[in-house]
Amino acid sequence: MSVKLDAKTVHDRLTEWLGRTKPAWQGLTVAPMDVVLGSGFSAEIFFVDVEYRENDAPVRRTLVVRRQPQTFEVVFESDLTLQANMMAALDARGDLPVPPWVGKEDDATILGAPFLVMGRVEGQAATQRPNYNVEGWLVDRTPAERMGLFRNALTALAKLHEIDWRDGFQFLSRPDRGAPGLEQYLGYLVEWHAARGQGRKLPILDAAMRWVLENRPEQTDTCVLWGDPTPSNVMWRADGSVAALIDWELAALGPRELDLAWWLYFDDLFSRRFGVTRLEGLPTRDETVAIYEAAAGRKLGDLDYYDVVVALRMALVAVGAFDRQVSLGNIAATNTSADNNLMTLYIAEKLGLPLPELGSDFRDFMRNLTPVEEAAE
Repeated sequence: MSVKLDAKTVHDRLTEWLGRTKPAWQGLTVAPMDVVLGSGFSAEIFFVDVEYRENDAPVRRTLVVRRQPQTFEVVFESDLTLQANMMAALDARGDLPVPPWVGKEDDATILGAPFLVMGRVEGQAATQRPNYNVEGWLVDRTPAERMGLFRNALTALAKLHEIDWRDGFQFLSRPDRGAPGLEQYLGYLVEWHAARGQGRKLPILDAAMRWVLENRPEQTDTCVLWGDPTPSNVMWRADGSVAALIDWELAALGPRELDLAWWLYFDDLFSRRFGVTRLEGLPTRDETVAIYEAAAGRKLGDLDYYDVVVALRMALVAVGAFDRQVSLGNIAATNTSADNNLMTLYIAEKLGLPLPELGSDFRDFMRNLTPVEEAAE
């Protein structure tokens, strides 16, 4: 059972930790905070204002503290270590926009859970809730500006894929799952699928798992993958340039097509699949592929295959979310949405399988996530 940490304890412990971790920050002071941690009310992300002197210059900045989630694991083997390693490695390179790296702590006794600290980045992301196609700052931009924003994000994605994974990103390799690249990536999905299955019958997921193993392409490359490239994980400046790429918990090694397929999947999900009209100016699927290929200076492989792979991974995320909703008592264990949801619908359409029924069970499941009444009709 977690111990409740009051605001003063959090402040004092974080001040002491920052002093040890960043000795070059002379005269460090941390502004008072009102965050309380533990006892079932775990603030997994909170902001801290600090002041110090570095190289004889005064610095005032805001830091972001992100704790290891204490809730049900939705993403298989998710922890802060992968995110921390990715952010530290990318920040050290300095050629891709990521939040400034500060440090990571594995001792759970300090703040009740392992945590990492990064610098706050000024910018705006395209939110998923409310849907960026319906509400928010992106709605107020012109079609040409929207095209420019997405073009800049896709260009940054192509730049990420130029990195040689053997140059500081060896930690992404899991040789126990096969050779670096698609083989390892699929090995991860096999383990995830087995862990989430728990002996249940999940016909669409099971069929998709078999299909991606039996239809893998012969020629693939091995890139450093973001893993979760979506408009909601891009921070844009007011001028449309990319301020930071964020959220690296799904980083991996694999073919570049996986990242682009994930971007396309979410573009479809938050427009057509949710029954929402895409904002004018946002690049179509074909335009997105063309923008990426121009930035990368190469053609992409068969995206139809990778569409199914990323849909399978997202369907596995949905099973984790389903199990969490059951554990919280939000839905009954007899609810059928683990294999009847928008993610499996996408797979069924791609593979020519019987379409899942998206009825009242599905709406109950989604009620605590993202409302999709229109899509479920």
